[in-house]
Amino acid sequence: MKYYIGTINERNGDFEYSDKYLFATKGDPSKYAEKQTREWRGCTSKDWDRRHEGYWCDCTLVFNGGYREISEDDYNVLTNYLAVL
Repeated sequence: MKYYIGTINERNGDFEYSDKYLFATKGDPSKYAEKQTREWRGCTSKDWDRRHEGYWCDCTLVFNGGYREISEDDYNVLTNYLAVL
């Protein structure tokens, strides 16, 4: 099992913002990150926009901001901390 912090970027008019999320997978992390991006705002594969390389959900463009691997210890600490929030 490998552990990651993923990023989802959103554009909404003149505003741009990003969100982070934790995940663990034995499989391909890029497939997991892409699925999370697509489902972030309830998008489907039909919402994909090749030109902008993201998913349109209402007036918001959601796209995969990437991910990076973290240690299991860091993952466990972050999971415990975030569970309190």
